[in-house]
This record gives sequence, structure tokens and C-alpha cells, in this order.
Amino acid sequence: MPVFPSSSLVISTYNWPQALELCLLSVLQQKILPQEIVIADDGSKVETKNLVDNFRSKFSIPIKHVWHKDDGFKKTIILNEAVRNSVGEYIIQIDGDIIIHPLFIKEHLISAKKKSFIRGSRTLINATTTQHLLNNKKFNINFYSKGLLNR
Repeated sequence: MPVFPSSSLVISTYNWPQALELCLLSVLQQKILPQEIVIADDGSKVETKNLVDNFRSKFSIPIKHVWHKDDGFKKTIILNEAVRNSVGEYIIQIDGDIIIHPLFIKEHLISAKKKSFIRGSRTLINATTTQHLLNNKKFNINFYSKGLLNR
């Protein structure tokens, strides 16, 4: 088995705990977990804190919740703070409304190179499919799934 760099998954969020819940559920399905998850919270209300606290018991890795007061759109500031609070050699950053494939972390670590960045793009999900996923808290999405945009 190859030796991977230590990694931190930084997830940005703002007042959409239902989407963050799906995101964290998809992280639970990873074949390789990062060393930690750092939630970069741009001023969400207490529902997000409660969700993060609840997920701590579901993971075998630490979850840090880096939060600042809601003072307008300050995502870059809280992302920088989350990175400062990260311990991983390799930082993977996603938004809190992303559902990641079970090999997402592993594929990132396989592709990791010192002094380089990897950039990706998300596939969008239409409003009907999004609502269905949020209501059912279950997802089995692939390239051919209905309701996907921007493949």
C-alpha cells in the first residue's frame, strides 16, 4: 500500500445544515479518511454547531468546528482560519453542499504532489433531485444519474 501524506478535509459552510449533513454522510463512506475534518463555518446558526457535534461520535477522526460571527460573506477569512487550524500536510477543500464519491479522498492522495494544487469542478444537481436527496438523506449518485447538470 502506498504511503500517503497526512491530510485534512476542510469543508466550508454557511446556514445550510441539511446539505452539510449529506456532505458529512458522504465523507463517512470514504475508502480512506483524512486525518481530520475541519468545518470552516462563515457564521452559521446553532443548528450547524449541533449537527457538527452530533457527527463527532460517528467518525473515528477528529472534527474541528472553526466558526466566526456572521458579518456578511467572509468565506475566505474563515477558510484561512480553518487551514491554520489544520494539521494535515495536504489540504482538501470542498464546500458543505458537496456529496463526494467514496474514492474522492483516496484519489486526491494518489494525485498529491508537493508544491502543487489540484483543482476540480462540481457536477450540479437540479432542484427536484436536490430536494429528494435532502428529504431522504440517502444518495447513490453516479455520472448517469438523472437530475445532474454540468457533467
